[in-house]
Amino acid sequence: MQIPEEFYDFCLYLHQDSFHMYGTDPKNIAAGAMEHMSETQKQTLAAFLNELLTGSHSDDQLQEIYRGTDAEIGFRGEELRHFLGLARDTIDRGP
Repeated sequence: MQIPEEFYDFCLYLHQDSFHMYGTDPKNIAAGAMEHMSETQKQTLAAFLNELLTGSHSDDQLQEIYRGTDAEIGFRGEELRHFLGLARDTIDRGP
């Protein structure tokens, strides 16, 4: 599977200061991590997240993909799937 650079960029902004900068609500953290992305980048990210979430990827496979990034925020089990869904939905809702 080809992982787009936009996913790595998104995950790079998921760091410990995210809670201080964006708050503790996962929706705000997802939206905050995308503040520096163009609409084109967001659409590429949304397409990849949709592929991850609607495909046959297990939670373990999602964790493996996510752990291959520089993200500093960890998610357990279904939490990662839920968070990635929030991120995708944030993009789908638009500005």
